[in-house]
Amino acid sequence: MKKLILLMILLSSIFADNYFIKFKGITLGKIDTLDTLSQNYLKAKVTNSIVRMMLGHDYYVFYDGAEPKVEDAKFRSDNKKILFALNEAIKLKPINNDYIIDKDRHITLSCAGDMCKFDYYSKNEHRAQGEITFDSMGKFKKLVEKKSTLVIEKE
Repeated sequence: MKKLILLMILLSSIFADNYFIKFKGITLGKIDTLDTLSQNYLKAKVTNSIVRMMLGHDYYVFYDGAEPKVEDAKFRSDNKKILFALNEAIKLKPINNDYIIDKDRHITLSCAGDMCKFDYYSKNEHRAQGEITFDSMGKFKKLVEKKSTLVIEKE
């Protein structure tokens, strides 16, 4: 019975899609699911005790648009449309698209093979640049935004 339980725990960790969100090299938390991406946010359980003390909350929520209803969370708005680029790359993997956000902002997204690149512009200034990579099965593996050094990567 103990071996069966151990095997089940091991298998569940192998097939789990856990991601970590890092900012400037510091791990902020663990994202259990990317399902909330369709609602324009990612929720991470803060795993670093020092970060938890500094934030004063158990969760870190990175969102675009309206602030989601999550209790005991530190919220950070995605003003560079990184979540939008990630969602589009996962859903469509466009070859080369320019998405107009409003009259002052747009984001370009181009994918080839297992990599997508995005660039965000506001008032004709280049504000963000990054890469989104996928594994050999086509599943999201890692996002790196180079200017703010935001990283979302699979465990």
